[in-house]
Amino acid sequence: MPAKFSLRNMAIATGGSLLFIFSLFPASGQASPLQALLAGGDINPQGLKDRPAGSVRPTITMEEQIRPCYEEQGTGARALVNVLGLENVEGNIRVQIYSDDPEEFLESGKKLLRVDVPVDSLKMQVCVTFPGAGTYAMVVMHDRNANGRADILTEGFGFSRNPKLLFSKPDHDEVAFSVSEGVTEMDVSLNYLFRLENKDRRRRKRR
Repeated sequence: MPAKFSLRNMAIATGGSLLFIFSLFPASGQASPLQALLAGGDINPQGLKDRPAGSVRPTITMEEQIRPCYEEQGTGARALVNVLGLENVEGNIRVQIYSDDPEEFLESGKKLLRVDVPVDSLKMQVCVTFPGAGTYAMVVMHDRNANGRADILTEGFGFSRNPKLLFSKPDHDEVAFSVSEGVTEMDVSLNYLFRLENKDRRRRKRR
């Protein structure tokens, strides 16, 4: 049975919090912008244990990657991103940056830059160097199996300014942020599908 039908049946059984995932699996069977763009257009809703050909294998360490954000002599607009809520030490952290144009947010081929860093700690940081000062939007993914795909059921996702994730991807104005010359430090919290489901169940029990 196709994955989208299995997910739809599961949501009927478990309730509202999984409606957020329906926005990632449109009824037409086509990948949504969030699916396609977090991981270069390849979708793997089941999550692969083995990395296929074309896996992402960045060789830079976190210490090397974040160095530009700690260099006092560095120039340009940069952001030091603290990735919060990592569930385990495996795979990569992927950061994608979009412009201040709402029409380009999560649209195919419209990202300005992408950074992949191997996860070596539960307290990951990523340094992003922007084309210049201005307004941008950020998406962060925990690519746990480093296969370069958005494995919706097993991997974590977050956005700049940490909008509340409900039934669809956030609007551009919920995630847009400004950077100036120098370093801006910011936190991005990851959300995992079943972590969201467990929180929703706890809220229902307290009512």
